[in-house]
Amino acid sequence: MSGNFAPRDIYYAQQKYLFALVFVVVSVVPLLLLNFNASRVYEESWMERTSRELSTLAHDRREIIDRFLAAQEDQLAGFVSLYDAQELSRHDRLAGLFSALNRSGVITDLGVIDRKGNHLAYQGPFAKELAGRNYAEAPWFAEVMKGGRYVSDVFTGYRKVPHIIVAVADPAKAWILRATIDLGFFSGLLQAANVGPDGDAFIVNRSGEMQTPGRLGRTRVTAEELTRFSALADAGGEAVQNDDMIHCAVYLNNRQWLLVLETNVESSLAPYDEARRRDTVLVVVASAAIVLVAILLTHSMVGRLARAEHERNLLTNQVGEVEKMALIGRLAASVAHEINNPLQLISGQAGLMDDLMQDEKPEAVTHLGEYRQALGKIRTQIARASTITHRLLGFSRGSDGKPVATDVNQAVEETVALFEHEARRHRIEIARDYRNGLPSASCDPAQLQQVILNVLHNAMDAIGQDGTIEITSRLDGNRIVVDFADTGPGLTLDALEHLYDPFFTTKPKGKGTGLGLYVSQDIMMRLGGELVAENRGGGGAVFSLYLPVPPETADRFADAVCM
Repeated sequence: MSGNFAPRDIYYAQQKYLFALVFVVVSVVPLLLLNFNASRVYEESWMERTSRELSTLAHDRREIIDRFLAAQEDQLAGFVSLYDAQELSRHDRLAGLFSALNRSGVITDLGVIDRKGNHLAYQGPFAKELAGRNYAEAPWFAEVMKGGRYVSDVFTGYRKVPHIIVAVADPAKAWILRATIDLGFFSGLLQAANVGPDGDAFIVNRSGEMQTPGRLGRTRVTAEELTRFSALADAGGEAVQNDDMIHCAVYLNNRQWLLVLETNVESSLAPYDEARRRDTVLVVVASAAIVLVAILLTHSMVGRLARAEHERNLLTNQVGEVEKMALIGRLAASVAHEINNPLQLISGQAGLMDDLMQDEKPEAVTHLGEYRQALGKIRTQIARASTITHRLLGFSRGSDGKPVATDVNQAVEETVALFEHEARRHRIEIARDYRNGLPSASCDPAQLQQVILNVLHNAMDAIGQDGTIEITSRLDGNRIVVDFADTGPGLTLDALEHLYDPFFTTKPKGKGTGLGLYVSQDIMMRLGGELVAENRGGGGAVFSLYLPVPPETADRFADAVCM
């Protein structure tokens, strides 16, 4: 069987890897797929939320800016309806009005202009630059005279400073009240939009000119970008991803301007990416834990299966050996029985020849003495052969398990007789020291002889060659003791600790199954006795069989000794 263990070891090693792989695949792969799918869904959800928030922000900013511009127009329109050009041309009146309008710092200056484009009055920091200027040719002047109200694009004009004009004409369009909006304040309405650290927010007119400065230093948009932004605004201001940016655009100032918001995808996904990295670390740790548990569990489980199969194989071999020994025992009994018949015939014929020779005249038979001597030798060998066959028959008798009165010395001797030839072949001497007159023990002789057989077999294996087995029987209280002392190497501490464990053996691989002493100890316990092993002082080991003596037998033996 030893030749089969290497392939089985390879098989179980493969099973360990296979079970671990299956465990990992069944446990880790769904976890990884779940993490991947969740990441993808969460990323899409995050992008959708970011786009929705950007679109909402664009509409909110549009409403704020449109209301702000409308409020400025309404204020100017209210003053135009309250005052006429002559009254507002008064310096004190216009100064008071400018002071009232400029409390929040929104208005930079205020001016009254007649229908020909001449300044009738002015309040503000650019009086010197605007003195004597005529606006009849200015585009914004024409738009106000045409529509009554107008909010201009950002331009520098005579001031040489970018600004936005809000102008309102009286109903007869005889004069105009014009205010200049502080560009910084106006840009602040847009810069408050939260588009992220790498995002941008700006207003551009239909010509692609920037109306507010961009956060990222943008000064102008290309025709292609303007077309794309216009398409977004025409589509209702929905946010759309383009490469690494998300854009949203809505119309302002009666569709004269485009409010554009854009945010960087990578920056927008930064919180999500951080959460995904944490989740990935957790998944990796969980996967590593699953792999470790899979390896440990499969190693333990397959190891147990391998050990169980190994023990089963050993037990199967032992059962096979037992069956073989039982078959040999039955065969030996059959052979012994068959040999007895011719032995009896030979013995009978030898007796007949001896009787016939008694009737012969000595002087008539040549070599009569030699014949009688030969017949004596024949009878001696027949008796020896009969003794051996009777011992074989006695040893091979089946056991019914019932205890009977047993002569321990005789049981030992019958078993020892079977080993004498083997012992002589290995130059092992078997020394006997039986105490005469021992009481009978109550036990099953067949089971007792099986124990003696195992002990003798172990002693001969321990000695190997050239040694002695000393067999001694004695009485110890109410127990009969049989000691088997050998001159082998003795027992190690580990062997003494595990001597009666099943499948434990110190013999070379393939020579012992480790069940002999385990079975022997079990038999002795069932017989009410004990099997004890120890090292003796002079070297070697001693195995002692303790057998109980029935109380009445022990008492009779004690009385006989005392007499």
